Amino acid sequence: MEVEGSSKKMIATQEEMVEARVPLPYRDQCAHLLIPLNKCRQAEFYLPWKCENERHSYEKCEYELVMERMLQMQKIREEERAKSKQPLSQGTVPLIPKPANA
Repeated sequence: MEVEGSSKKMIATQEEMVEARVPLPYRDQCAHLLIPLNKCRQAEFYLPWKCENERHSYEKCEYELVMERMLQMQKIREEERAKSKQPLSQGTVPLIPKPANA
């Protein structure tokens, strides 16, 4: 399953996420890493020094998703700036007039 606007694919299916009781906000492209992490956490009684490899891989995946979204937003903002810097079309009056010396 491909997620629009993301380079990562959904690996975990909806059935797997429901079976593993993954909360809705966590059902993203990294859910396939969260399922084994939560199983490990339950098996190890949530000891912080256990399941380090699983936690690291899940957090890295989430970090990559955040960085990807930030880059997409930066491109959108740059496109908006480029559009706004285009000269005004004839017949429109600018809301803020330019000073006479400009």
